[in-house]
Amino acid sequence: MKIAVLSDLHLGYARFEDDSYVQAACAVTDACAKADLILCAGDVFDVKIPKLETLKKAVDIFRNARVPIYAIHGNHERRARDMVNPAQLLSASSSLRLLHGESEIFEKDGEKVQVLGMGSVPEEYADDALKKIMERFRKEEGAVSILMLHQSIRELVPGGKDELSLDALEALPFDLIVNGHIHETVSMLGGRFLIPGSTVITQLKKDEMAPRGYFLYDTKTRKSEFVPIPSREFFYEEITFEGSGEADVGERVKELVGRIREKSPRAIIAIKLDGTLKGGLTGADIRIGSYADVFIDNRLNVESLGAKLQKIRSSREASLSMRDMALKELNSKTSGKITLFETSDLFEKLLSSPEDALDYLEKHNKKDSKQ
Repeated sequence: MKIAVLSDLHLGYARFEDDSYVQAACAVTDACAKADLILCAGDVFDVKIPKLETLKKAVDIFRNARVPIYAIHGNHERRARDMVNPAQLLSASSSLRLLHGESEIFEKDGEKVQVLGMGSVPEEYADDALKKIMERFRKEEGAVSILMLHQSIRELVPGGKDELSLDALEALPFDLIVNGHIHETVSMLGGRFLIPGSTVITQLKKDEMAPRGYFLYDTKTRKSEFVPIPSREFFYEEITFEGSGEADVGERVKELVGRIREKSPRAIIAIKLDGTLKGGLTGADIRIGSYADVFIDNRLNVESLGAKLQKIRSSREASLSMRDMALKELNSKTSGKITLFETSDLFEKLLSSPEDALDYLEKHNKKDSKQ
């Protein structure tokens, strides 16, 4: 049996919205032609409440799928337990089957695959959540067992501490573990652990220069191959200056963009400018011409030794979304002080609206009074 593993479609991603739809459709269509089953490891959508147009595009992409699709929700879709997330809406409107804390068995030509899904949870709860799910999990005899996650992995995150570890995952009784969330292609543990990466550029980082695509896993050989999909090329470049003026900076950027555009007219380009300028100039003084889909990270004259040290200290926080950072801070402030409800659920209500948060608190207050 062949299983396609894809993740992080980020449908509706504002910066490259058309790319998100086109490249996701390419991945799903190609996977349908080559696989018997598709696994989608979270972040089908880019936001918790997508536009109606985005929802329709998602339904069209997955409704046309000719093979079963199992999916989990990602951190971009995660909401409080009593709130509907967009992945649930998609599951109700297409052939996609959403798993969270439960397993599903797929059988074809006498071969069985058992998929256990755990949708995204806050990193500090991931270890406990997985242990609880494993307590209920009953492995199907004779089936290829697969665990599907959407979490950070300690060994792949600078300064990681709360995340799931590869050592712990390796000890679990699964033939294959697939993960989303991390937007680069990863194969570890002898091919037992796979991260397909995102189908659309989102972070403009150097490691996103690799091709977009998905893994195709063979259950008989227990091996996988990465299958690239048609996608816009992404180039990440760095230019270092020493005592340069505005004209020199502008010319070198123009020359670099021109050279890349000759090879790939529709490419996405990220350029980091580093180094020093002539006396009296700052990075803010530099004016660079506007280019379509060219993104400039101007670090000229801005990184002192102190700033670099702070950047290193902050690397852990930088790898988290602003939402996860805020939730982590809330948890630290309320740890051991609140037992009536989950702080993560209250946080989701606050994100929705103050009225939802008040209603949530009133319900729990009434429940506690009855007890």
